[in-house]
Amino acid sequence: MTEIFTTKKLEKIINKKIENNDLIVESILGNWNATIIYIAKKKCLLFVNSETFFSVIIPRFSMKDIDKIDELFINCFYNQLLFEKINIDFKTISSILGKISFHPTNNNKKVIGVLNYNVEKINYFKYDYPILNSSIIRKMTHKLNITPFKQLGWKLPCETMVAKLNIESEKVN
Repeated sequence: MTEIFTTKKLEKIINKKIENNDLIVESILGNWNATIIYIAKKKCLLFVNSETFFSVIIPRFSMKDIDKIDELFINCFYNQLLFEKINIDFKTISSILGKISFHPTNNNKKVIGVLNYNVEKINYFKYDYPILNSSIIRKMTHKLNITPFKQLGWKLPCETMVAKLNIESEKVN
């Protein structure tokens, strides 16, 4: 089971998906935190893994997508892994993630800081591109995933994710 903790802003939007149970089960990848961001006046959801700081963005999120947000997250995560040249089977990712559950914020200051940092970087990156479509958003997410963090021992989030998944991948540039 994968638990995603939402910010207050996102919680207001997807409130019918929020579960209020206190039983927290750790998954192989740990917990995720999510927030809502706006890229080119479109709602997007930014997810950050609490252990690896690996980022995933669901582009152009709308209210009609709330019921299938679990599938969207798994698909975007899988596609981001492929974009990062991390070769893994979709069924493997689906089984690792398991059931997705959304919870109110856990006030994890470290991850909230990374979320805010990533939001600011995305706001900076969007001036580099004349058009912001899904492939450009995936490139911007890649830039987030190749940013080293002191909390990770100056490793890259994509390298840390590879170590978590225990797989070999092509060298990340």
